[in-house]
Amino acid sequence: MSKEFNVKIDHISEIVKIQNKEKNILSELTLSIENGEFIAIVGCSGAGKTTLMNILSGYNKPSRGKVYINGLDLLKEEEYFKGKIAYVPQEEILDGSLTLYKSLEYSLKLRVKNINKKEIKKTINHVLKTLELYNVKNTLIKNLSGGEKKRASIATEMLSDPNLFLLDEPTSGLDANIEKKIMTKLREIADTGKTIIITAHTISNLHLCDKIMFMGTEGRICYFGPYKDIFSYFNVSEFVEIYDILKADSKTWYKKYISNQKPLEIVSLEKQEGNNRVGFFSQTITLVKRYISSLFNNKFMLILLFGQALLMAFSICIATEKESILNPITAAMMCIAFALASMWLGLFNTIQEIVKERDMLKKEHMSGLNFASYIFSKIIVVSFLCLYQAIACVSIVYFHLNPRPEDVLLTNTLFDLIINFFLIAFTTSIIGLFISSIVKDTKTTLILSPLYMMVQMLFSGMFVPFVNLTKKISYFTIGRWGYESFGTISNLTKYKVLEPTKNFFKFSNPHILSIWLILIITSLLFLILSIYAIRITILTKKNYNLVLLEDKMKIKKRKGKLK
Repeated sequence: MSKEFNVKIDHISEIVKIQNKEKNILSELTLSIENGEFIAIVGCSGAGKTTLMNILSGYNKPSRGKVYINGLDLLKEEEYFKGKIAYVPQEEILDGSLTLYKSLEYSLKLRVKNINKKEIKKTINHVLKTLELYNVKNTLIKNLSGGEKKRASIATEMLSDPNLFLLDEPTSGLDANIEKKIMTKLREIADTGKTIIITAHTISNLHLCDKIMFMGTEGRICYFGPYKDIFSYFNVSEFVEIYDILKADSKTWYKKYISNQKPLEIVSLEKQEGNNRVGFFSQTITLVKRYISSLFNNKFMLILLFGQALLMAFSICIATEKESILNPITAAMMCIAFALASMWLGLFNTIQEIVKERDMLKKEHMSGLNFASYIFSKIIVVSFLCLYQAIACVSIVYFHLNPRPEDVLLTNTLFDLIINFFLIAFTTSIIGLFISSIVKDTKTTLILSPLYMMVQMLFSGMFVPFVNLTKKISYFTIGRWGYESFGTISNLTKYKVLEPTKNFFKFSNPHILSIWLILIITSLLFLILSIYAIRITILTKKNYNLVLLEDKMKIKKRKGKLK
């Protein structure tokens, strides 16, 4: 396949349902963009510019119609085009906790196979100098200016030398000087043979583009051609006058466009075979390193993740006497405290982890990110975090006690408690990943976190005695297994006052091992559910607000009339 891309848009329509009424976001878009052209899409707000860019990038599937790149169906050849299409959305979705250089380094390692340190440095420095970002390469992304963040997003996409650039309003919110610099850089990139398509809200530098696509209401193409011809086409003296003309009547200009339109010629070119995709193991290692770097650069979050375990441990020590295990009530309360601490730490570790990276995950998946690598990188880091939290919290409380628990269940009471704490925290972390994958924003997690903990406390037997219904519900709560396992390891049945709970805290190896097996199975189950949820809620190409299946006949009738 040629390094240059031609793009054919064949009768693309996007129809949504709003209050049971159909609305056209895009209306029968058909046009041809040739190799190496620099195209600007302009139009009033709501004209469907961003929707079109999402379709051209492969992010979303249109209600009908197809996009062909070098004659190949974009959606059918999704895997082939990964890494060959660069898409820069309106909002910057880079990790603000990384320096610019580190962010580019990790992105390059995720996209380019078998690249050594020397090549990495050369490639990144070239891109940084090209976009005039070299002087801020060691600055955290969150501390960059608006214009620098825009160019950082472009730099990320330039790393793998893609054939097609799609940029959604790359100059929005920037001053005139920065806007001109970005447009000039894009012109230079196009002159190297790359195909570039942008949406634009300002008009001062549109003369740098080869062609302008002007979109009217309901996503109609009203003009597609050189910038210099647009004034005579609409019979105006100023560019801004076109907006009012199309707001008043876009149908007439749409008909004028399609009347002069030539039939599409779609010629399929031979695909270049060969797999240059970075492997699962390499991507996983890179993602683990990026995750750790991001954590250590976010000092506040780092303190919370590592400090909460210590704070909870010292709080338990302050709230209890050293001889607490001699009293059956305080011994049971310490088991409850351990269960609650392990669940809360596990939930806090991950409940915002997926939702905060929704856009970045989808973006990187379209660029060739191995989805399994992403999930396993989270699990690896979270596993070590849970292990630290278990060791820190349990050890501090254990050595605070005098006397300490002497009844050995498996090998060592301290070791058994640490394993148990880890398994509960890890299982809850996986549940946190699932919750994070099904919510749409981080604010929702702030509501679900206390709700989740309340359910665990009410239906676990910790504070409220079981009745017939709650006992059945308890089998599906981590709180029950946490309380039961800590009580089992601590041998609470040796206290006569707790005799009714003898079977609940049965001091035997098979009993504790069966609980651990339940926790492991629960982790695997929610891991599978998390993967499925992410695929449905994040990586799906079909928006849920698109016209329903039962209305397809109406679309076909409308399509027949248009033809």
